[in-house]
Order: sequence, then structure tokens, then C-alpha cells
Amino acid sequence: MRESTKFDYEEETLSSQPPVLTPEHEMLNWGRLILDGVPYADIVGARDRPSDQGWFEYWMSRADDYESLGDESVRAAHTLSAGEYFYLAAICVQYAQFLWFDDKRAHGQRRKVELYRKAAPYLTPAAELVELSVDGTPMPVFLRVPEGAGPHPVVVLLGGLESTKEESRLMEDLLLARGMATATFDGPGQGEMFVHRELSGDFERYTSTVIDYLVSREDLQSDAVGVLGRSLGGNYALKSAACDQRVAACVCWGGFADMDSWDTETPMTMESWRYVSKVKTLDEAQVHVHQALETRDVLDRLTCPTYILHGMLDEIPSSFLKTLREHAVNAPLTIVVEDEGDHCCHNLGPRPRFQMADWLADHLVTTDDSPTKEHTDG
Repeated sequence: MRESTKFDYEEETLSSQPPVLTPEHEMLNWGRLILDGVPYADIVGARDRPSDQGWFEYWMSRADDYESLGDESVRAAHTLSAGEYFYLAAICVQYAQFLWFDDKRAHGQRRKVELYRKAAPYLTPAAELVELSVDGTPMPVFLRVPEGAGPHPVVVLLGGLESTKEESRLMEDLLLARGMATATFDGPGQGEMFVHRELSGDFERYTSTVIDYLVSREDLQSDAVGVLGRSLGGNYALKSAACDQRVAACVCWGGFADMDSWDTETPMTMESWRYVSKVKTLDEAQVHVHQALETRDVLDRLTCPTYILHGMLDEIPSSFLKTLREHAVNAPLTIVVEDEGDHCCHNLGPRPRFQMADWLADHLVTTDDSPTKEHTDG
């Protein structure tokens, strides 16, 4: 096992945590919004909006405007523009509702699903809606497949604490451009699945159900399936890859291996944990989340090449990397630590995303002139 790191994380302490931010400041992670496709002009508009206009109302209004532009584009047969407008509408709603815990969240979630489904057939390539189920519970999946002859490798993208399947379009585009198909879905506690089930400790079952479908398709490469999880999705990616040996490459993007660091979470994040756990108190949430997100009991089953991205300015302490070293002893690990990176390194621009997409291509995409790949990385 070889690692690429920029510091000795065993000497790192928890003493340099970022300051606690207000809910408004937590929402305004400019890097995240921009890299997920929110126009800069809209971000400036959110910052400078009238004092009597709330955050939620501002973004829902922008979504309505983009939907109107999308409808006009459809009528004019400008379908490429229509897809872009409908996606912009959906991503505006994502960031309208993503940190509310009342009726705004439920209303925004329904609206986002509606808007993304309008965008799906006009995206390039289109997002195909596949209706799967787990234990009788419906689980919609969006599949995007590159142009050209297959079969294609495929990457399953896993969202985080308040992420949903409709949010990852720009990361999907990076993978698609490198020859990989993408599949996105909501698991327990997320998006459309939230009404059916709270955050739970068996997310890997849902990932495996998606993989069951993917490997049955002739246009997808059954021996080249990757998982990429962002934030909480990074935890899910580690466990999914450990529990399903069909996963050939795993990316933990700003994720973690356990919830030992509960006390370092910001107040808004703790409230998010309580909400998705469907419990009444933070104490109940802490117990539930700690049990649900434990991976140390399965990390020794992780065998595929695994990429870990961590930012030193993240509220998630770097000590979890030591946990990975101690327990993921059978997997080739590539550990990339960004000294100036925030949570998921959103503040560093597109470079970390390019590097993750390239790493997945190196491990999943085979071409006639591809070098022989070894199961180590650095």
C-alpha cells in the first residue's frame, strides 16, 4: 500500500478546528454552489437580496425564472438550452431547501424532483429514469451513458447529508467526458427516499441494488463499476465497496469512516443529523448516527483501489485517516490531503474534481493504448 499525502496526519491534533458559523454562513459555501452549477450572478443576488426576502424565497423565485426560460426554449425547439435551464432551476431549488427542517424542505424537494425530471431528457447525454425498489420501497435511479460503442464503465454517485441525486450533474459530466456512465439515486434519509426511511446503517444494500441493475445491462461493463461518494456519501462509498466485491474502484470525497468526531460538528450540521434520523433530540441523533455510520467492522473487506480526499480546514478531523490505515489493510489507498481545503475542498476550484475523475478513469476505463494498471496508487 502506498499513499500520497501532504502531511503526517498522525501528528495532527483537533485543536485547529474552523470557527462555528451562523446558519446563513453555512449555507453560503460559494465554492460548492459554483462547482455544482449555480451561476455566479445568482449567488451575488442571494448575497445582496432585499432584507425582506428570505433565502428560500429568493432561490425558489430564481428557479421559477429558469423554468419559464426552459419552457420557452422547448417551444422554440432549443432543447439544449431547455435542458440547461431546467437543470439550473433544479439546482436553485436544491440550495433553496437543503438546510431547512420544516415544510420548506418537503416542498422544495418535491419541486426539485419535478424540475430535474423536466431537464433529464434534454441533458447531453440524457438522464434515463430507472424505477427500482428495495423491500417494496420505490427507488428512482438516473442513468447517463456516454455516446459511442459500449460496454462502458459506470460510476455510482452517492450523495451526502443533504445531497440528492439531482445535484451531481456537473460531476457526472466530468465522468461522462472520460468515457464512464453515471448512476445516481437517493438512499435512506435522502431526497425521495426520506419519506419512506430515515438515515440507516444499511445504505450499502441500496447501492448493491443499483449495481444489480447496472451489471445486467449490455451497454455497461460489469467488471468496471466504481462508487464515488461526497461527504456522508464518502462513508457510504467505503462501506458499499467493502460489502460488494463487484466495486472495482472507490472514491471517498470529503468523507469519513466513523462518527467519533460528533462534538466537532457545527450546530446546523447536528440539526441536519437529527432531521434525517427522524428523532426528537440531538442526543438521540448522536447515538443513531454513531451506530449507523460505523465502518471499522467492515473496512478489512475493502479490497479495491480507494481514493481518499480530505481538506485540513474541514470540520471532519483528519484523525479518521488513521482509522482507515489501521482497518482498511487490504485495499490500495491513495490519500490526498489538501492543506487549504474546506469540506470536500469546494474552495479549491475544479482541480480536486478533475483529479478524482482522472483517477477513476485510470482505474476503470480501458483503451487500446492504456498502460497496464497495478492495484497501487500514489
